[in-house]
Amino acid sequence: MKTKILAVVSAALLVGCVQGGPQKPTINANGAIKWANGISEEMRISTSGSTLTFASPGSLLVAGSITIFSRIDSARNGSCEHYYSESSVKTRMQICESGEVTLIQEGQVINVGSLARYTY
Repeated sequence: MKTKILAVVSAALLVGCVQGGPQKPTINANGAIKWANGISEEMRISTSGSTLTFASPGSLLVAGSITIFSRIDSARNGSCEHYYSESSVKTRMQICESGEVTLIQEGQVINVGSLARYTY
């Protein structure tokens, strides 16, 4: 009898863990970047445009996280603004008025895409 109860409780816990899975932190997204590799990432653009907040899903062992890019006010170049990742200073993002986005890591371009702002 104890074996049956233990089996039922174990199965219920296992099902609960599988259904619970990793959660993505929630942000009130008001924009997105569609990358050249086909992936789209939603983000929250601050009212002033000084920060871009991205939510990353977690894995089974790691909780989801938030990545914040902050504008480098002294690095404006023509119609483009430059941002750095607060969690990885060597990761930069350039966003131009045309909507073109370039992701740079340690001086190397790793992805390009286009920015879309949501309108409500």
